[in-house]
Amino acid sequence: MAMILTPALCRAARGFLDWTQMDLADRSGVSRSTIRDYEGNRHSLHRATEAQLRQALETGGIAFFRIDGHEIGICTKALPVAAPAPKHTESCEIIASSAERGHTASSKTGQ
Repeated sequence: MAMILTPALCRAARGFLDWTQMDLADRSGVSRSTIRDYEGNRHSLHRATEAQLRQALETGGIAFFRIDGHEIGICTKALPVAAPAPKHTESCEIIASSAERGHTASSKTGQ
């Protein structure tokens, strides 16, 4: 099974949350140097490490999804019903298709 969290998605998700690598390290239990090296394409992650990072990002408010079974995107989760709704409740970004992992094509909506 292919990993969902690519280096580009990890950077994008942190950007959506306005988190530093240290913020993600503190929330996930993964060292900042591992996050830095992964985001810099210096090495891959073990599945358990990917799961720790994804769980921290999802707990922080990020949702991962597939589009047409190929592209992976991220959205900020919708705000709770009790909170006043802003004009747009989601912000999504498509990072790359599985065939184009080397290229980053992004498109933002809902901003």
